[in-house]
Amino acid sequence: MSALLAPDSLALHTLIHYYARKKLYHHVHTAATQALQKRANDPTLLFWRAFGTWKEGKTQDAIREFQSIRGKQGVQLPVLICLKYAHESARSIDREAVQEIKEDIFNEEKANREGSFFVAAAVSMLLGEAKKAREYIGRVLEIMSTYPQAKSLQAWIELTSGSDTKARKSLELFEQAQEANKGDLDAVLGKVQYLEQQNKVREALDLLNTVLVNFGWFTPAVSEKARLLLALGEWEQAHDASNRALALDANNVDALILQIMHLLAKESKYDTARERIAELADLLKDAEPLNAVLHVELAALFSRLCARHSGILVQCQELATKATQIDALSSDYMTELANVRLLMGQFERAYTTFQEATKLDEANMTALYGMIRCQVLLGQLDEAAG
Repeated sequence: MSALLAPDSLALHTLIHYYARKKLYHHVHTAATQALQKRANDPTLLFWRAFGTWKEGKTQDAIREFQSIRGKQGVQLPVLICLKYAHESARSIDREAVQEIKEDIFNEEKANREGSFFVAAAVSMLLGEAKKAREYIGRVLEIMSTYPQAKSLQAWIELTSGSDTKARKSLELFEQAQEANKGDLDAVLGKVQYLEQQNKVREALDLLNTVLVNFGWFTPAVSEKARLLLALGEWEQAHDASNRALALDANNVDALILQIMHLLAKESKYDTARERIAELADLLKDAEPLNAVLHVELAALFSRLCARHSGILVQCQELATKATQIDALSSDYMTELANVRLLMGQFERAYTTFQEATKLDEANMTALYGMIRCQVLLGQLDEAAG
């Protein structure tokens, strides 16, 4: 959806955080760019645009963008955190720059800037640094207990921390956030995810329906509803909801994926599914062109549901190949490409691709087993036994 539909600043940042949690980093970049049309030079929006650039793998471009807003009000600490990560992930690490940034982070953590700590907490959560995220959001609440969305972000940190105990604690925090602000959509979305994680999908769906009523501008809720309906096995209702989502936003990637799943798993209309996959591939060129994870996940999903339809397997091969082009060092992506070629009956080529995956990661047992399977299918039993 267009970020320009968000009614206010809090709604806009809820949308950006939603895309970031789903790892739709080009969506993050696009939303921030759209919002900058109305709020030019807003440091927080410039930060999220740079964050999207970085997470798409454009490290040097991102470093330049982060440097341009270094020290800006409200993003002092998150900019430094991302600069540190970006420099450390570069092919050639500027260790002097990294050391300087670490010192600046140490000094900035002593400051009492609640806005900077809030964004730093969100970023640390997204980077998997739950302990740091918890520390930063704690500082926000110490400085200003009523800081907008601080309670809901605190709850999200616990929900995504990887600890079941802390995840259960998040429900109470989400409810506190809602009590403080009935319009805190992030808190409602958090409760939906919590209920889904607890396998209370029907309750999650009921709550999501309130989002559709109370936050009509948030169109991703429609595709989220379709996904929950699918989890409940209500195929026709899920199909109707995904149709509605696409009517609201023709570029809704999730809704189109759900439509393709319906064609493959429910209706077995493989030729029609192939046409929709072609549409999806074209959509991804604009919506998420550098999202390797999404490309490889779709290749895995569709290749397992297509009953070895040759045309769809070719498309899956293209999706997996795209992932290996985006990240040529990923053994997992190379393994999935090999799996698709195995399904295509290209045993020798699959063997070679599995072999390439083991060269990228010698501990990749899935790739090793794939090589053995190819040898068996090729009749090379002695080699497989060895």
